[in-house]
Amino acid sequence: MNPAKLLEEHQAAVAQIQKQVKHFYDNKKPFRVYHGSTSSTRPLSFKADAIVDTSAMDRIFPVNLETMTVQAEPKVPMDALAAHTLKHGVIPKIVMEFKGITVGGGYSGFSGESSMYRYGLFNNTISEIEIVLGDGTLETANREHNADLLEHAAGSLGTFGLVTLLTIELIPATPYVRLDIQLVDDVAKAHDLFEEATKDESIHFIDGVYFRKGTIAVMFGRFVDVLPPGKSALKKMEVHWFADTIEDVLKKKPTPEKPAELYMYTPDYLFRYDHGAFWGGKLAFKHFHVPENAITRRLADPFLDSRTCYHALHKSGLANEYVVQDFGIPASTVKEFISFVNDTLPELMIFLAPCKAPKEIGLTSRFNARVDEVSDQRIFAVGVYGRGPRDPKAFYELNRKLELRSAELMGAKLLYARTYYTEDEFWLIYRKDVYDEMRKKYKAETLPSVYDKLKADMETGAGKRRPVRGILETMWDKAVGNKAYIPVKK
Repeated sequence: MNPAKLLEEHQAAVAQIQKQVKHFYDNKKPFRVYHGSTSSTRPLSFKADAIVDTSAMDRIFPVNLETMTVQAEPKVPMDALAAHTLKHGVIPKIVMEFKGITVGGGYSGFSGESSMYRYGLFNNTISEIEIVLGDGTLETANREHNADLLEHAAGSLGTFGLVTLLTIELIPATPYVRLDIQLVDDVAKAHDLFEEATKDESIHFIDGVYFRKGTIAVMFGRFVDVLPPGKSALKKMEVHWFADTIEDVLKKKPTPEKPAELYMYTPDYLFRYDHGAFWGGKLAFKHFHVPENAITRRLADPFLDSRTCYHALHKSGLANEYVVQDFGIPASTVKEFISFVNDTLPELMIFLAPCKAPKEIGLTSRFNARVDEVSDQRIFAVGVYGRGPRDPKAFYELNRKLELRSAELMGAKLLYARTYYTEDEFWLIYRKDVYDEMRKKYKAETLPSVYDKLKADMETGAGKRRPVRGILETMWDKAVGNKAYIPVKK
């Protein structure tokens, strides 16, 4: 579309949002932002007369190769963003692993991926935002103007206003990624390999998968222009069942001295965990007592992309039984935390990836003073995904244990997931004084606070357990093209 036409449409949509926000502000009425879909596992529900609908804010502007940036509205998903930029031989510095994660969601939810050891979190790669504040005022924030707003609106779950446009930083990309995989038997060894790899300029992506005690895949990705003679990129089903592909490689016991090599098309690498939402697809077979083999995988394949998995999670209420949590844990305590997780939730796998130190990515002002003790340490993303107990009380207690243990070890959890903190616990971890001061400065006090938003979601009554009906409804919605699944009550 013509850039001038895009801008005209964008400005009209923003003006409408400003009008709605000002109406709520003038009438002193709280409201929430409705996106239509989500990558959150919290049980969401909205009231029609208390929402501002941004579900159509999905325009992408032309790539600017001079500034190496691209502008996008908040509902642009990762797969559309990556496809748009790859046409020009570039990609965002951080591309989250699920195709349906949006630009706005990544900014407001502290997202990252396997290049965050270089660039920080996704929000650290956003050089400017346009935002409608709580009183309907339109404002911009970048690293020179309103820099504190750019920093604090990130990771705040939209509680500073409605971000309507984001400027995303880009890097050169190639058609392929070479992935070197090695087997290690201890978290400390994986940590040492991660740290060593951060110094190698030829490596661009670093992550790992903890399958079980003694079995950890450490993976380093490099951009490559062409495939070596005799090599081919992974096939579709090998990508879709990426965790199994890795585990098969580990059976050959690849070492740091002689790693196994895999080649992938760059988009396949970026979204290698999308199908089945990491290894959720395997858990679904177990849950419904369906044998997992080549035939059943092929039959289930159209319904295992992450968008459909999240759709099913909300429709079925199975998020009440499956632990889906992400934590940021300092290097000095990550081994202890993973050991605790392994003992607490034996039926699991863990995603591991190094990030930067808190002081480098703007986290020291967000969390309590104890974080200063580890502000120089690299933090690690620890994604904990597995089946929990079916009993609601036991499931609640399990998640509480994970949350509180991460806090004891000076880590923090990402807030896209179900949250069980009491209010006092939550504000012991997060800096309420700084948060409240910033919200007052930018007229956000009529919006729900982060804790109020999390608490409201957990008390909606949405997400009740209805597995068979929920899965059938999800399949029907996919067949008819219905992508909206978050309930809106009149």
